[in-house]
Amino acid sequence: MDAEQVTPVVIAGGGLVGSLMAFLFAQQRPDVVVKVVEPQADGPVPDKRTIALAAATVDLLNAQGIWQELTDEAEAIKHIHVSDRGYLGATRLHAEQEGVAALGYVVPAAALNKALYDRLQALPQVEWLAGSQVTGLEQQQPHCNVTLQTPNGEQQLKAQLVVGADGQRSFVREQLGIGVQTTDYGQVGIIANISLDKPLAGWAYERFTETGPLALLPLPKQQASLVWSVAEEQAEQVLALPDDEFLAQLQHAFGYRAGRFTGVGQRLQFPLRLHLAERSVAHRAVLIGNASHTLHPIAGQGFNLGVRDAICLSDQLAKADDLGSYATLAAYWREREDDYKNIIGLTDMLVRGFSNHYWPLTKCRNLALLGLDALPPLRQAFARQTMGLAPLARRGGAS
Repeated sequence: MDAEQVTPVVIAGGGLVGSLMAFLFAQQRPDVVVKVVEPQADGPVPDKRTIALAAATVDLLNAQGIWQELTDEAEAIKHIHVSDRGYLGATRLHAEQEGVAALGYVVPAAALNKALYDRLQALPQVEWLAGSQVTGLEQQQPHCNVTLQTPNGEQQLKAQLVVGADGQRSFVREQLGIGVQTTDYGQVGIIANISLDKPLAGWAYERFTETGPLALLPLPKQQASLVWSVAEEQAEQVLALPDDEFLAQLQHAFGYRAGRFTGVGQRLQFPLRLHLAERSVAHRAVLIGNASHTLHPIAGQGFNLGVRDAICLSDQLAKADDLGSYATLAAYWREREDDYKNIIGLTDMLVRGFSNHYWPLTKCRNLALLGLDALPPLRQAFARQTMGLAPLARRGGAS
């Protein structure tokens, strides 16, 4: 097959990680055509989430000239308070102690989606296939045969590399025959925006309660983004509560450290499970973001792990002659494997460890929180891991 008839890179999914991957690679290889296949027909992918960006993610967006478009809607996380309800153990992280302006930022996902979408529309080598989706995938030796359903009917492509960035229910992953390991934590996450009687002033809270972790992230205008983990059997009851009763139960679970909760917006729920693809690379195909891993939202690591997928994959492809070769994808996975193990291990340990009420374990974890708070080297190592700086430092991307 003539190389000119083969699309170098096809990305299935134009959400946050897929768009970022396309943008980063296009910046490094403006000579290479990238096709982004996105089911959304008009404009950027709609996303109602509020996301926590790690410091390293913000550094990347700033270096690419994107962060400036988000600053008006971003709220800095300057302090993090981690505690176990009913016990003395607590750890505090401060941006000033870590030598950074902020430990992270909270932004509307829709704002970041739009910023990336606008940049991609201005790049001639990126073709955004709106209202289209991958409906078939066949791996061949020199390329993948990709079947698309588009607004104009079925279309066939040949791709050197297919990037599956199509989310937790990835069709690409299914077509590749890659299984998923699932850990069900028996919890449901309730998300909403909460109004308070005073601003959080840059404080983010991760509080471990009887039903699971409860996180509050700072937002503008005396608001906070809530993720409240409750047992599956409680979720429907909690969601159905009138606003005043919901706020009363939330206040009881969290306490008054952040002030008084005065209002709540729309409440949504989602099951809290760890989904991990049995492998992330295959012949001329790779999975990134939620197609590869969906984490418990504890510590806000899931999206930032996907960001590092995009960084490492774009870097590997930038120096590759054959974009879908075994050597290229194997090198990508060697870079990512330790980060996966560390972050997934950290989040899984936190969920399991702080959802267990066995008395000796409760005592040990509270001693661990106190020790982390009292020992600067341990606290700094934990902070750099959660800020996303540790994995980039290992690959030479951060000091």
